[in-house]
Amino acid sequence: MSSPISLQHLPGGDALAALGDALVRVAEGSLFAWAEPCDAARFEALLAARDAGEPWLSASVAFVGPFEGIATLSLPEALAVDLCASFSGLAAEDLAADQVRDFTGELANMACGAWLTHSYRSERFDLRAPVVSTAVRPEGATGAGASAGMTLNDAPIRLALSPTDPAGRS
Repeated sequence: MSSPISLQHLPGGDALAALGDALVRVAEGSLFAWAEPCDAARFEALLAARDAGEPWLSASVAFVGPFEGIATLSLPEALAVDLCASFSGLAAEDLAADQVRDFTGELANMACGAWLTHSYRSERFDLRAPVVSTAVRPEGATGAGASAGMTLNDAPIRLALSPTDPAGRS
């Protein structure tokens, strides 16, 4: 049975930091990329160095098991294109928009799956299909709820975790 438990008080420590660690492993193992946590000042500097009107993508993966929630990854669309090209072996200019969106969803799926598998080895979770949307550029390293800024190939990204209750309400 699922419960509306706070993701920050899960067994094994800080769930958001563990999700970030999982993204680092996915970036290094599958994308030949470099990801790392960063403090708010560095995240703000990375945001300030980018075009304020730059499009962003957000991919959310809902998971259900001993506890339920949604893991969300938001990143600049240009970074998603670069990572998708690296992952697929295609040139960036040969990628269709739907391929980049699918890849962005798969990136969130891989990070969420790696986090849950590594942190809760003896538990079973079901992951829902990722939902990808156009995102608003974040206004800082942290926002409402559990979120944190990171870098991926020196570009800013934001991870977020939101608990849901068994009825599906956030």
